[in-house]
Amino acid sequence: MNASTPSNGQDPKAVFEILGEWETPSGNRLTLKARKTSGYASVWLSWHGKPVRIGYALHAGGVVREVRWEEPWNEQTDVWKTEQRKHVAALIAAWHAGQPRPLKTELPETVLGTFNIDGFRFAVEPTTASEHAVLSVVNVTGGLTPVADLLHEDGRICGMAARPGWKSTPNDRKRRWRQESESILTRATTAGQL
Repeated sequence: MNASTPSNGQDPKAVFEILGEWETPSGNRLTLKARKTSGYASVWLSWHGKPVRIGYALHAGGVVREVRWEEPWNEQTDVWKTEQRKHVAALIAAWHAGQPRPLKTELPETVLGTFNIDGFRFAVEPTTASEHAVLSVVNVTGGLTPVADLLHEDGRICGMAARPGWKSTPNDRKRRWRQESESILTRATTAGQL
């Protein structure tokens, strides 16, 4: 056995590497895997604790040439497909350039749910007061920066106040914050988490 062959006998060029993970707006976790010497990468979904291949990308020189989706994911909206392609393309470009992969970030257990808007990931957390929750933006290391306070009654948002530095956020974006947050709070109330 030569020095470049792992102890398990596998050729290192044949072993898949995990290029990165991300979460879809609906809360599903996707993983991108690829092999060093191929122009192929596969997209995997964690489904009930088991990985399921949902798509693949063909690439060359760090540039994604094509992304295809398996049934039934090929029936997703064009917006969903475009968003996932952006993640795939960024991870493949970084991998090809030899940049370090993003750290896998774990959010605090108190987070009730997350959503993505315009490339930013947001998290909703309850506070000690049963009718109060906080909306935070999630940074690349999983840290939370509060952007708004949410007052709710059994998940239905009665009021939202943006924190300093976020008050000038456009109203249409604030409406989306409110809708997504209310959806998370309503689900949490139904599940008995609040």
